[in-house]
Amino acid sequence: MKVNKFKKLSGGKYKVYFDNTEMVLYEEVILKYELLFDKDIDIYMLDKISNENKYYEAYHMALKYIEIKMRSRNELYEYLIRKEFDLDMIDRVLCDIDSLGIINDEVYIESYINDKVNLSNYGPDKIKDELVRMDFDEGKINNYLSNISDDIWREKIEKYISKKLKSNNKSYYMFINKLKYELISLGYDRYMIEEELSKIEYFSGDLSKDYDKFNKKYEGDKYKISNGLHRKGYSYDEINEFLNNL
Repeated sequence: MKVNKFKKLSGGKYKVYFDNTEMVLYEEVILKYELLFDKDIDIYMLDKISNENKYYEAYHMALKYIEIKMRSRNELYEYLIRKEFDLDMIDRVLCDIDSLGIINDEVYIESYINDKVNLSNYGPDKIKDELVRMDFDEGKINNYLSNISDDIWREKIEKYISKKLKSNNKSYYMFINKLKYELISLGYDRYMIEEELSKIEYFSGDLSKDYDKFNKKYEGDKYKISNGLHRKGYSYDEINEFLNNL
């Protein structure tokens, strides 16, 4: 069969018309196989052209994916897997993109950590865990995290506590325990958390309001009222002092 016609499309592609079929090919493929007008193409050559075109499809998709935002090598690999390219082709694409120098794990790690420090509530342990799950080198992660001052982590804890204080409607003990759990889950150091939480002045919450609710529910039964308030998060000392002052 022969090449009869070319039609230029967007994205560096052309529609190529053969005697009895047509294909959308990347410009790189056309140049590599010197597809000129009236060039004879046999079935074997057509199969090679098709495979090479599939490679350039993967290659350009990978480049476009990187253009959207910085990606790790592993993210790029998973993306191409989802697009159902075969493994040999993915390895070839990644090798060629590596040679361009646009995938740099150290730059990615540094950028990721800076983003999480400045744009999220994440602490160092959570940031590290996420990067480890992305298959980055733990030593490189620790190296960048070690450059961040403890004062920055303390400031982030303080801001988180301050924000939660404004909307708190729980008892002191319930509030402290909930905050401690949240901050540990966010990946902050336990000692640092305890240190910052110790700065919070004691407050009683709306014990009077909660007492009225339980008093009505349990019809004045002090034992049940006391247990209900304790389940709510108040300490027994706090409850007994309140009840004695009624």
